[in-house]
Amino acid sequence: MTTGDPYNLARSILQKLSCSISLLCSLMIISSITSSKINLSKTQQRLLLGISCCDSITSAIWIFTDLFMPPSGNIHTCNAQGFIIQFGNISNVLYMVALQIQYVLTIKYGWNDTKMKKLEGALLGVPPAFGSGTAITALVLDLYNPADWDCWIAPYPGDCTSTFEINKGNSDLEETDCIRGD
Repeated sequence: MTTGDPYNLARSILQKLSCSISLLCSLMIISSITSSKINLSKTQQRLLLGISCCDSITSAIWIFTDLFMPPSGNIHTCNAQGFIIQFGNISNVLYMVALQIQYVLTIKYGWNDTKMKKLEGALLGVPPAFGSGTAITALVLDLYNPADWDCWIAPYPGDCTSTFEINKGNSDLEETDCIRGD
C-alpha cells in the first residue's frame, strides 16, 4: 500500500473490512455445520462447508495481503499467497457449481439422499482436486507475482511484454522482457 495515496488507502481499508466480515461469517457457517451430525450427514451442507472453508482461507490471506507483497514480503511469500488464492478461488467456484448441480438434481429431478450419495464423491472431490492442480501448475510455471493489490497470476515486472503479445505481432521485441510469469 502506498502511504498517502487516498485510492490505495481506501482500497486497503475496504478490502480488510469486507474480508474480515467474510471470514467471520464463513467461520460461523463452518462452526454451525461441523457442530451438528445432522448437518454433516447432508450433501448440501458438506458442499456449503467446502465453500466456507475456501472462502475463509482466501479472506484471511487477503486481510494480510500487504505482508505477502513486496516490499514487506518477497517472492516466496508472494508465491504462497498466490497459491492459496488460486486454490481457494478455483475450488470455491467449483464448489458453488457442485452446489447448484445438487440443487437442480434435488429440486428439479427429485433426487433423494441415497441417489445423491452416488454423485457426492465427485461433487466434493473435483473442486479441491482441480483447485490444487491449477495452483500447483501456476507455482511450477513461476506465474505468481505482484498483481495490483495482491500476489496472483501476473507477469513480472508488471510492464513487461509477454510472449503472447510478441507472437501476435504487437511488439518490436523478438523475445520477452518478462522475468517471471510469462
